[in-house]
Amino acid sequence: MADAGTTTPAEPAAPRNPFLAEVAEQIDLPARVWTASGTHTARGYTTEAAETINVEGMKADCDNINLNKKLAADFRSDVFGPGLKGFFYRCRRISPDTNKYWFTISSADHAQIDKLCDPHTGYPVVHDEQHDTYWIDEPFTCTRRADPS
Repeated sequence: MADAGTTTPAEPAAPRNPFLAEVAEQIDLPARVWTASGTHTARGYTTEAAETINVEGMKADCDNINLNKKLAADFRSDVFGPGLKGFFYRCRRISPDTNKYWFTISSADHAQIDKLCDPHTGYPVVHDEQHDTYWIDEPFTCTRRADPS
């Protein structure tokens, strides 16, 4: 088992399901990962100045996640560094300026999961080219965590 802050070698994961095995191989999911699941909220804006809500971009993002799901092979590397694998599978608009997302995120680096679940972690504005939206992510609420088995 790796110590906190270290990573395990990038061995391909070997799920029993051939589909999941292919996904794991394509995103270079290590065989041993720490995982966190929960919810988080984000606000979408029309510009980096984050003054005007991008209603259309926020709706399009929710619609896309609810229809297609979202798998991010290197989620928020600007905050966590490389290696965080994110899966977003549900989205709901909870107020005129806020979307709520359901996630499962994994990493071979225990420290990345600790940082993800820390309510004090800050997130700079990030641009989503697909929906031409500037996002401010709010802290992630981890309701379940799992160590590698």
